[in-house]
Amino acid sequence: MIYPSPLEHKQQQSRAPGRSLQHILFSAMLLVLAVHIACIFTIGQIWHISNTSERPISPALGAVYAHQSTSTQSSRSSSSPYAPLANQASGQNQSIDAYIDHMTQTQKIGQLLMLPVYTNGYNSVLNQPLQQWDIANVIIFTQYGGALMPSTQSGLAQLGHDLQAHANQRLIVATDEEGGTVDRLAPYYGSTPSPSSLAAKSDTKQVYAQARQNAQRLLANGINANLAPLVDVYQGGAIDQSRMFGSTPGDVIKYAGAFLDGLQQNGVQGTLKHWPGIGSAPVNPDNGLSSITHSQAQLNSVDFAPFRALLSHQPGMIMTTHVMVPAYDSHKPASLSPVLINQVLRGQLGYQGVVVTDQMEAGGLLQFMQQQGYSNPSQAIAEATVQAILAGNDIIECPMAPDRQAAVVNAVTSAVQSGRISQDRLHQSLQRIIALKARMGLISLS
Repeated sequence: MIYPSPLEHKQQQSRAPGRSLQHILFSAMLLVLAVHIACIFTIGQIWHISNTSERPISPALGAVYAHQSTSTQSSRSSSSPYAPLANQASGQNQSIDAYIDHMTQTQKIGQLLMLPVYTNGYNSVLNQPLQQWDIANVIIFTQYGGALMPSTQSGLAQLGHDLQAHANQRLIVATDEEGGTVDRLAPYYGSTPSPSSLAAKSDTKQVYAQARQNAQRLLANGINANLAPLVDVYQGGAIDQSRMFGSTPGDVIKYAGAFLDGLQQNGVQGTLKHWPGIGSAPVNPDNGLSSITHSQAQLNSVDFAPFRALLSHQPGMIMTTHVMVPAYDSHKPASLSPVLINQVLRGQLGYQGVVVTDQMEAGGLLQFMQQQGYSNPSQAIAEATVQAILAGNDIIECPMAPDRQAAVVNAVTSAVQSGRISQDRLHQSLQRIIALKARMGLISLS
């Protein structure tokens, strides 16, 4: 390497400031040129978009654009390390599908059934439905409107524990704890206020507090789901007015919503009932076949309104009942109607959660099935159970008698094996049930 002489080095140093100024001016010119080019490119893009936006976009492509836009906005507006909600939902669906893939057909069918339990303690009679049939849901029930069994609170807690311990699958354990005339826990804790008396206090905090206390008591006895609250709007029908939170949709939404929150925010899943609303029913569906004569406009503005409004509270389940609604379906009761379940409840209202039936031994359902030529109650309930699944129900409340339970299990199994209940239809209900059980902490999807 040849180094400059001291004189040349001194001359180079004296020329350095001039060279720096030239370099700065040259860099500035390049920057101006780059900005100019960028402006031209941006103007071109704007022109292209304005012309393209006038062209029709296919629905599929529009959905892609909307998804991309939503994802971009989500990632910009949140610093959360978690994936966007859509991706989380997709991931959960994959986990649910993987869980279902590992189930036997017997286990799958068992997820769609709810076993009524009326006993003073766990006994061998329960082994067949819980272990051989793999029934995965139970309701601690009464017989003919009597008190719950066991007769003591400690016995009830032991029963709740034993049911989970003996079952092959983790159970939704439910009961009807409405308060007032339907107060399953009253023998153990004393009576609780009816929905109408709670609403009469005009204090949602008191309603919430009562539901929270109910939830604590239910959980203490191994019960993780409550088939309440009623969201029927009282309109002079045969159902006891005290079981309802009001005679206007607004009151029902306000107070039933507080009750639902009090349950679900304290560990117990709630159930909105009785879809499609039976506040005007002239006969209780438990006793006989009844008809709701409202127009579609009336149904949407009054009877459906509380169900629609409370979907934002994410109810664990919605219960269908056995009542005719000719404005929508003049051929089948709501519990067996694809129109009222799939088209209206799921399609029109947008509910995508678990749908559970009211008791399948109800007088209204048996009367309807008798009209269809099913005079034998076991056969009537078995066939109605298959129709209820086809209509969109996810969990079917089984009959009490063991021979009728066997008829139901055999009918559903045969319907699945023959393809009458398709694998796709079965999978739809399983997805909803497993998602609910994961939300309840009963199963892990990881």
